[in-house]
Amino acid sequence: MKVLHLISGGDSGGAKTHLFSLLDKLKTMADVRVGCLMEGVFYQEILEKDIDSVLFKQKNRFDLSVVDDIANMINNEGFDVFHVHGARANFVACFVMKKIKIPTVTTVHSDYLLDFDQFIKKLVFTNLNKWALNKIPYYIAVSDNFKDMLISRGFRPNSIHTVYNGMDFSCVPDVATPKEEYAQKHGFTYDENKIYVGIAARFDAVKGVDVFIKAAGEVLKKKDNVEFLIAGDGVDRDKLTLLAEETGSPGKIRFLGFERDMYGFLNLIDINCLTSLCESFPYSMLEGAAMGRCMVASRVGGIPSLVVEDETGLLFESGNYAEMAGKLISLIDSPEKIKQMGENIKMRATTLFTNENFARTHIEIYESIIKDYHETKKYDFVISGYYGFHNNGDDALLLAITEEIKNSSKNARVAVLSQRAQETKEIYRVDAVSRVNPFALIKVMKNAKVLLSGGGSLLQDETSSKSLWYYLFIIKLAKMLSLKVMQFANGFGPVKRKFNRRLTAKVINKNVDVITLRDDTSKKLMEEIGVTKPISVTADPAMLLEGIGEGELIKLFEKEKIPTGDYVTVSVRDWKHSAPDLEVSVAESIKAFCEKYGMNVVFIPMQYPHDVAISKRIASLIGKGAYVPEKQVSIREAIGIIAKSKLNIAMRLHSMIYSVSSNVKTVALRYDPKIDGFMDYVGLDGIIDVEKVTKEGLEEVMTMAYESLPITDCESLREKAKVNTEKAMELIQN
Repeated sequence: MKVLHLISGGDSGGAKTHLFSLLDKLKTMADVRVGCLMEGVFYQEILEKDIDSVLFKQKNRFDLSVVDDIANMINNEGFDVFHVHGARANFVACFVMKKIKIPTVTTVHSDYLLDFDQFIKKLVFTNLNKWALNKIPYYIAVSDNFKDMLISRGFRPNSIHTVYNGMDFSCVPDVATPKEEYAQKHGFTYDENKIYVGIAARFDAVKGVDVFIKAAGEVLKKKDNVEFLIAGDGVDRDKLTLLAEETGSPGKIRFLGFERDMYGFLNLIDINCLTSLCESFPYSMLEGAAMGRCMVASRVGGIPSLVVEDETGLLFESGNYAEMAGKLISLIDSPEKIKQMGENIKMRATTLFTNENFARTHIEIYESIIKDYHETKKYDFVISGYYGFHNNGDDALLLAITEEIKNSSKNARVAVLSQRAQETKEIYRVDAVSRVNPFALIKVMKNAKVLLSGGGSLLQDETSSKSLWYYLFIIKLAKMLSLKVMQFANGFGPVKRKFNRRLTAKVINKNVDVITLRDDTSKKLMEEIGVTKPISVTADPAMLLEGIGEGELIKLFEKEKIPTGDYVTVSVRDWKHSAPDLEVSVAESIKAFCEKYGMNVVFIPMQYPHDVAISKRIASLIGKGAYVPEKQVSIREAIGIIAKSKLNIAMRLHSMIYSVSSNVKTVALRYDPKIDGFMDYVGLDGIIDVEKVTKEGLEEVMTMAYESLPITDCESLREKAKVNTEKAMELIQN
């Protein structure tokens, strides 16, 4: 593989370090060359390295005379990828792209809206860079946060790849400048009884050095065994010096100036800080980690990928100097924790963030974009379902399907038909289009290989014939546009009207290539209406999802003011055929059960906000000990809450699925045949009909379920759930 990189040549910050670290290993895996547009710091330093380089010298930023030289080199020497870095190179690349027939990719090293501070530069160069970025077809984000940033600004998720910076840890000196010598060089005496807290950053507003100084001032009001060291320089030096004087302890906040002996600095300090208001994945973190220095850092960008709370360091909300001060004090009071976190961060960095992994990931990205660039079909799968309606169960299906596809093929390209396309892009990081826009539907399907009519009971006329006809139309349209079609882990039915039964059987038999259903009842109903295609019974994809961990659950309960202790979970919905006194019966039976066993009740509205009102009405009837979360719970939060409950009472199907997948005892409030189908499939009989529910009847079923054994073959169901994706991947390969 042959790759041409293009960068301005004047870079002296993170982009320079990023590219040097990448090229050091990438040159052993591919044929790489670096082009520069000016004779700046980067260009001068690359001449000293064993890296093939070339100068396309511009007279100024807008000089496009270099475009032909770059394009001719690419075309004549057989390069496979054109990889650009920074605003200046992005602008030039837009004109080069018109003259070449290989993919162009740019690395987004920073928030491009914050790259230029001065008004005129911001007005001109920021807008030119925005224009250029929208022209370039592929992107590499240096953290997941940056990928999310690009998606939120309208960039196509499938065109954005993520890679975290890597470092050559073998270059870290075995012996750094001794603490005493380093301190003496900077005009102070090292005191082994003190804790030294440091930050290395340029003095620009975005780096938040003022936050560090304010936090230092708060700490020094309470602790006298600590000093703060600042390595760096910049336009804000005078302002920051004045701020340090205003803390009342300027002698304990030292400005060391621009530091070339970074490892000497890191060797002296005990706690390494990073206070950026916006950040990607800075090398200063990796350098500190290489020296075994724990971190206190702002929770921005890719920082949490290395700084894991209470494991490798502590995180605070960017700009919140009071919170930062509190975190620092907790460490100053616990020297053994400082040491342990330092060991942990070094292990994490040297395991996950090496420059070899860094370069190998780039090779994988190049291979992926080369394939995408040269292929006519831009999507492997288009997924159709009840998505974008804030239904926790259907959203869980989409999450499970997309995760399993990515696990099976890292570079699989997915598009989703959604009611809220932009929201779906941001949550699931896949392309999405409006499910009701015919032009968007046709365009996305023309560019796809396989339609997954995915998850849920899509084909039924209990709620509406229109819904059934919509999904049958999507299946028919896909086949007309030459896609392969799979019904992916569907529930099926009921389909009651004769016309709908005949239509459904006809469309499936003529247009569907593979059918997997999530239970035996669905298979029986499908065969009854005349479907003759082979049917595999698997399991619901949501069986494969995991919930939040215990620590996150505790924090969630604290935020929602839900007490710890044993609890029952409940998910209910309004239903037109429910018994008139359903809410009273449910409330009285749950209240009696919880008083008997000493439990609280946590309601989980599975479709937001539709299920909130009925949840709150029943909770108010129960009274003390009943809680409805104020905010919408996520899929993983819902699973995590149910997984720790003692009993789950569920009217919503996927609430039942969450409890079964977590080995939690379950009571089903039946309102639809799919409830019977699922409960029968997993071998549970704790069911009561919502049309006939009574206090005594529900309480009896709850007691029976609570005192019985939970389902034990969850692993078998998970294995069956994996079959869905296996069959989908076979369709792509055939």
